Amino acid sequence: MYYKCQVEGGLFSIGDPHVSQGDGEISGTAIESSLNCLFQIILRKDFEFPSPLLETPKHWIVHGFGDDLDAAMKNASLDMLRLLGDQVGLSRNDAYSLMSVAADFGVTQVVDGTLGVHARIDRSLFPAKGVVKDPE
Repeated sequence: MYYKCQVEGGLFSIGDPHVSQGDGEISGTAIESSLNCLFQIILRKDFEFPSPLLETPKHWIVHGFGDDLDAAMKNASLDMLRLLGDQVGLSRNDAYSLMSVAADFGVTQVVDGTLGVHARIDRSLFPAKGVVKDPE
């Protein structure tokens, strides 16, 4: 998971772990649990992305947020366009066309004032590599 540092000298904090929650989080209800795990934090000064970016073995997932679902969808789409351009080398038009046929969008959450949409694309469409280019 890649997160943008929001403030100079910002610290990392995590909480509100859910062991089960449907896409969309329509209320404050989820199956909560305690959190007992080990995190490795790596500060990447050579990489920046505007929204939370998740890289799994099978997918790249970007997140868009906004005051309504239209804004959240637009932000998720723009961030996926950026990912496909910057990291995969697609032109904006090619990335836009590919997203139309191969990206899946879902509602991340609507439980509070900020609404979220995520965009997911299968990594097997591209040559095998991590999403973030290694520093040269």
